[in-house]
Amino acid sequence: MAKIGIVGTGWGARVQVPTFREAGLEVVAIAGSQPEKTRKTADDLGSLTAYDDWRELVTSDVDLVSIVTPPSEHRAMALAALEAGKHVLCEKPTALDAGEAEALVDAARQRPSQLALIDHELCFLPSWRDARARIGTIGAPRYAEVRYASPARNDPKRAWNWWSDAAQGGGIWGAVGSHFIDALRYFGLEIEAVQAMLRSLIAQRPFGDDLREVTADDFAAIHLRFRGGAAGALTISTVSSAPDDAATITIHGEHGAMRFVGEEVFLSRNQQPYERIGGGPLEQRPGNSPGGAFGTGTLHLGRALRAALDDGDRDALAPAATFEDGLAQQRVLDAARRSASSGGWISL
Repeated sequence: MAKIGIVGTGWGARVQVPTFREAGLEVVAIAGSQPEKTRKTADDLGSLTAYDDWRELVTSDVDLVSIVTPPSEHRAMALAALEAGKHVLCEKPTALDAGEAEALVDAARQRPSQLALIDHELCFLPSWRDARARIGTIGAPRYAEVRYASPARNDPKRAWNWWSDAAQGGGIWGAVGSHFIDALRYFGLEIEAVQAMLRSLIAQRPFGDDLREVTADDFAAIHLRFRGGAAGALTISTVSSAPDDAATITIHGEHGAMRFVGEEVFLSRNQQPYERIGGGPLEQRPGNSPGGAFGTGTLHLGRALRAALDDGDRDALAPAATFEDGLAQQRVLDAARRSASSGGWISL
C-alpha cells in the first residue's frame, strides 16, 4: 500500500489525513513548522510520524507528498519531492507566480512516471464529472457568473498571518479564485483576457501587541474574456458581513444554463426553471461548508489516488489538475494582479 506524507498542520491535518484514510490511503507522516504543534497533531491523529523539518519527510519512505503550506513554499517543496522520486499533490495556487509554476512544470515533465498534481478536488465530485459530460447540452457558452462570499476573515481582530501577506501568496484571489479559474477551465472555458479589482478591505490586523498592514486581497471582482467570445464575472470575498453563503457557478449557453451549488448541479433548458440533475445536499464531513464541497471532493480525490497508486489505475486520475493546469491557472492569477495595478485589460 502506498504511503502518504502530509506537509502542513492546517488543512492537511484537519481534512486530508482523516479523509484520505477513509478513502483507503495509508497516511503515515506529517511535517510542520512548529515542532510542538506538529507532534501534538501527530499524536491526536494517531499512527503518524512527526517531522520537524519537511525535508526529512520528503526523503523518508513515503510514496506521495501532499504539500499543504503557503504558496511561497510550494516551489521548493514540490521540486525537492520530485527530485526525491516522490509523487506530489500540491495545494493551490500552484506557486507565487507563473515563473515558479513553469519551473514545476519543467521538473514534472522530466519525471513522467511520477504524479504531479494540483489539489483541485472539486473536479472529482461525481456530479461535476457527470455535468462536464453534459455541458454541451446548453449550447455555445455566452457568459459565466461566479459568486463566493464568506465571513471567515470579517473580524478585524483576527490576527495577521501569512494569509494577510502578498509576499507569501496570501489573499482570497489565490486561495479561492484559483479554484474557480480551474473549474471554468474544467468545463471548457479557456480564458484569454482579464480585468480585475483586488482590494484589502481590512487594511490592518493585530500582530502581537501591534497592528500590521494587510497586503493581500480579501475581496476580488474579476471580468474575463473567454476564447470564442463568451464573457465572465467573478465576485469573491472573505469579509462578508453575512453568514457563510453557498458558492455558485453558473454557465449560460445559447440553449440553457448549468448551475453548480456545492455538490449539486442544476440545469435550465429553454428558459425553464432549474432542475437538479446531480448531487445532493452537502455531506457533513471535514472541509465542507456552505462555501463549497471541498471535503467531499477530497474523499473522491483520495479514492482516485488509491486506485492509481495501489491498483495501478492511472485513468482514475483523469479529472485531476496537473502542474500544467496549475501553470495555466497561475497565468490568470498573475494577469489579474497586473490588471488591478494598471486598471486595464490584460491579455494572456
